[in-house]
Amino acid sequence: MKATFALSALLVSTPSCFALTFAGATENLLYFEHAALGSDYCEKRNIPTRQVLKAWQAQHEPLFRQTIETVRTEGKKRGLATEQEQDALLFEVMNMTTKTAKEHMARKGVPCAKFSTYIDGLTGYFKR
Repeated sequence: MKATFALSALLVSTPSCFALTFAGATENLLYFEHAALGSDYCEKRNIPTRQVLKAWQAQHEPLFRQTIETVRTEGKKRGLATEQEQDALLFEVMNMTTKTAKEHMARKGVPCAKFSTYIDGLTGYFKR
């Protein structure tokens, strides 16, 4: 599954030994988006997944916040001084992740009967 997500390869980052990189943050956003869209996909098929998603999101909220902050910090490094400019970068990245996740789901679907196992598997791909 990880090989199908080429988004991070398109984004340039500065490597760091102990901090989440911009590429890692964009990849994390992809997995968060995949979980949310996957839940929507299953809910539309009358398979309840919303509570599982909410619990998963709550468990990983600190990483989500770190991921968002990493994208904004990258914006600052690239000369985006205002919060609006940084938000524009964040929205651009999020739009790209949404598009990539939707394309993947259109090809592969989501294992709704095993949704909990599926999104727990996504956590193994998170960058920290």
